[in-house]
Amino acid sequence: GRLEGILDGVYPPNEVNIAQALEETYMLERLVEDLRLLTMAESRQLHFELKETNLVELLRKSITLFTPQAKAKSTEIELRSDQEVVLASVDPQRIEQVIANLVGNSLRYTPANSKILLTIEKIKEDITLKVADSGPGVPEDEIPYIFDRFWRGEKSRARVSGGAGLGLAICKQLVEAQGGTISAKNRAQGGLEVTIQLPANNSPQ
Repeated sequence: GRLEGILDGVYPPNEVNIAQALEETYMLERLVEDLRLLTMAESRQLHFELKETNLVELLRKSITLFTPQAKAKSTEIELRSDQEVVLASVDPQRIEQVIANLVGNSLRYTPANSKILLTIEKIKEDITLKVADSGPGVPEDEIPYIFDRFWRGEKSRARVSGGAGLGLAICKQLVEAQGGTISAKNRAQGGLEVTIQLPANNSPQ
């Protein structure tokens, strides 16, 4: 609509109006890509390259990528693990995408001067990975629906940077396709905690 307005002479073709139209175009591009990825994951058409992956190293890499954004909010991202190496047979790119979605969500909702906590532990052949934030949490009656398509926490976790509510749905599909499970709950001290359970050895479902 803004581009049509520029063509019709309603908006001047200046840098501000063109930049806003370009930003909306990028948002549509991300939406289409997210829908494509989600549809392929739901229909099990995504290709997974499983390899033995050190999840502790992968989490450290994810934290490094988000460090500048976290510093801008005076927010600390902490990793807790009692092991230097936690190996799992996963697609590292897909797991990294899941972690990026979860940490990105937490950064959007967590207030300044707080902490996002990532924990990982391996007990026998089960691996548990958690991402916990200090945000407002989610109403208890909405918890069962947060991994659904287009769910958005409008009432409690207000979005300040847009989004179509597909990130958590994508996380669910990517985790389950690798033999894992994902769940969420509110923390007693405030905030949301998302838990991923992965088998150390698995094959795509």
